[in-house]
Amino acid sequence: MKELTTPEIRKRLLDILVVFREFCQENNLNFYLCAGTLLGAVRHGGFIPWDDDIDVAMLRDDYDKLLDIARDNPIIKDKYKIISYELGTSHYPFLKILDMETQTIQSFSDEGHNNSLWIDIFPFDDVSENTELRKKQYRKVGILREILMLNFAKFGEGKTLFKRIFKPLLIPFAKLVGVDKANKEMIRLATDSNWKGSPIVGDVVWGEYNKEIIKKDSFTNPANVKFEGETFLTMSTWKNYLTTTYGDDYMELPPKNQRENHELKVWLRDPMKGGEVDI
Repeated sequence: MKELTTPEIRKRLLDILVVFREFCQENNLNFYLCAGTLLGAVRHGGFIPWDDDIDVAMLRDDYDKLLDIARDNPIIKDKYKIISYELGTSHYPFLKILDMETQTIQSFSDEGHNNSLWIDIFPFDDVSENTELRKKQYRKVGILREILMLNFAKFGEGKTLFKRIFKPLLIPFAKLVGVDKANKEMIRLATDSNWKGSPIVGDVVWGEYNKEIIKKDSFTNPANVKFEGETFLTMSTWKNYLTTTYGDDYMELPPKNQRENHELKVWLRDPMKGGEVDI
């Protein structure tokens, strides 16, 4: 058993991203750095110093094409695996690519999830230009997202006293709704055909209202951005995206007490034990 250091974890995450870039080029697909990964690229030239994850976005059409490819074969280069709720291999309504040579333990509850080092791939869907309709859509999805996460919550857990007290009261209701129903309804709301052809898109299934709303033509002529020495695509309106998502001062470091770390621990699986890890 070998526990990986932070530089080793980041090297493996970058490896996943580079392999995924090659895979997308071979299959005529595009993805774009987003969220904290884009912020890290612009502000730090790579990973945010206290963060250890990678987030990318795909427009829904390319995302669905990737799903179709993964249905036939979810394995990339023998060691990486594409998983998602739609594929029956994850409890979340977005794609992940796993490094199957690793195993992780996180500070947040992820019971029932495939615990390997991963990158997240979020679908960006057409959304209504009407502010009130869009707000209603995000509010419904947000409630369903909370229901989904409560299905994997543990009694007594929670960052605040309020959550530790009230979470146990909500868990039975969440389990009554269930993972399948929550996911299916989130995906249905996100892909609502009423908004097909809208000039704006957003991360409906996992984003916050109005924080990741982007003009679709921002992806027509994407910008290049450096991340850990590698070049990747992002939306042409990345400055506006970062301002909307993180504020006008996104280039300034937040106070130390706001630098949230996922407390990710990663081990290499032992091939002599069938990939198991002794922890």
